[in-house]
Formats: sequence, structure tokens, C-alpha cells
Amino acid sequence: MATDIRLKVLPRVESRGHRYALLRVLTQSITIGTLFVVPLSGLARVDFYGGEHRMLWRHATLREGLAAVILGIAALYLVTFLINFACGRMFCGWGCPVGFLNRLADVAGLRPDKRQARWKRWRDAAGPPAHSALLTVSCMLWWTSPATYIALESPTALAWVWGLTLAGIAALASLGRWWRWGFCIRACPVGLYYSFVAPSQSFGIYFREATENGAGNADACLHCNACIKVCPVDLNPMDLAEAIPARGGVSVSDAPAHNHCLKCGDCIQACEMMIDLAAVRRGIDEVPLRFGFFEGPQRLERTRTTSATGAEAGS
Repeated sequence: MATDIRLKVLPRVESRGHRYALLRVLTQSITIGTLFVVPLSGLARVDFYGGEHRMLWRHATLREGLAAVILGIAALYLVTFLINFACGRMFCGWGCPVGFLNRLADVAGLRPDKRQARWKRWRDAAGPPAHSALLTVSCMLWWTSPATYIALESPTALAWVWGLTLAGIAALASLGRWWRWGFCIRACPVGLYYSFVAPSQSFGIYFREATENGAGNADACLHCNACIKVCPVDLNPMDLAEAIPARGGVSVSDAPAHNHCLKCGDCIQACEMMIDLAAVRRGIDEVPLRFGFFEGPQRLERTRTTSATGAEAGS
């Protein structure tokens, strides 16, 4: 499975640290923060237990509260749609809480490094259940007030709210533990929908095999395939224009790999690591995988030279 191969490469990539790690935490904080702020601020909430419905920061009727929640969900959808319209499935790789859960589960699934501080090992192990709890509670608060969690006068309400919350946490933690990126590949209704409704044709991961300096016939790429091994959704980042076969579930076959790419940047991290390790020996530090708006085609191969015998010098 792709996850098994990924977990063999991931420790080296993660151990070096990267600018993307901080950016992922930031974008995920915005996502989870938004899910908490909307109901807690009173912008939109339906309270099935206490009747404390909210719309635009004021008390509201059930109908008004429900309308506010529906409008809030529609607004969140619009934001993610616009992001994906411009950048493909970039929200999946950076802002989606389920994708972030899968990433935490990857880290938790790594063999513990005994050289690492104990608190870091505890943090990594606690990451998936903690994130599952935050996501579940943030979603529950759209449908009930925080007071329900401590409503001692109503055992029935307590049983319902805590039962649903614990069930949600268990379901999410199980998804991260056993299904993980397979959910994104074959089952995510939002991500797979975006793959075909808003597959950006000008932004994403692109590949430049040759160095930009010189005659354009020297390899910048090491051809180490680290980018392929670390891809969470089992794609070839060096050729995302290639059509891929059916992947099972509700995924659709024969679409370009670019449509399915999460734009998460893991392949960039792996590529930068490998180029950095080989730069002194090769005298080349250009990174062949890029992230951003395409400069020409998604894939550019280097110019092939012909030797005196007529054979191609390179493959």
C-alpha cells in the first residue's frame, strides 16, 4: 500500500523540519477556529436541547437558527470552492481537517524515535485523538450550546451529547488509524467532487527535469523517486498530466493525476531534502519539483543529447 511505502520515507523528511509544517498548522488552526467561532460567537447555531438558537449574534427562532446554519455551511462551501477553483484540491492538502488527521496519524504510525524527547513522543501519539476531539466538538457546537455538556439536570441530554461526541471521536480516530489516505483517494465526496468540478489547470506541482542554467541538458532531477514514495495519494508528481486508472470507490477513472493531487507539498519536501543531500557532490542545487503557477507545461523533460555512436545519452 502507498501508506506503507510513505511511512518508510516520511521519518527522514519529517526529521529535517520544513516551512510547510508551520503553514499547515496555521491553515488548520484557521479551519478549526472558524468551526468553533461561528457557533460560539452566536453568528449561527441551532440548539436542540436548550433552545438557545442564534442568528447574527442575537437570539433567534428555530427556523432562523437553522437558516443561519445552512447559510454558514454554504459560505464555508463557497470559500473552499473558490480555493479549489483557483488551485485545484489545495484545500484538501492544507485546510481539510480530515486530511490533517491523516497526516497526524501518519506521524503517530512511525516507529518512536528513542532519541526524541518524551513529551514529543506523547504529543505525536496523542495527535490523532486530540484532533478528532476538536473536530467533533466544533461540529457539535453548531447544533447545541456548550451548556449541554454540563446539563446535569437532564441525564438524557447529557447521554445524547456525550454519546454522539464520543462516537464522532471514535469514528474519526478509526478513519485515521485504519483508512487514512484511502478515504481521500476513493471515498471523500467533497474532494473527489472538486477533482472534476474545479481542477485548476494552471496551479499545482510541476516538474522541470533539466537545470535552468547551461544548455538545458543536465539533470536537475536525481530520479530517486522519493517524491513518488512520499505522496499520500499514490501519484507520480513528476507527471501529473498522465491519466490514471480507476482507483476504486467513487473515484472516476482516466482523469489526469493533476485532478487528484492534494497540493500538499510532501513531494516538494522530499525533493528538496534529496537535492540538498546531493548538492555538494553534484554541484547542482536546483529543485526540479516546483509548487505554484505553472511556467509553461506541467512537465518539461530535459533536452536529450546524442553521442558519437548515435545512441542517446540518457533516458
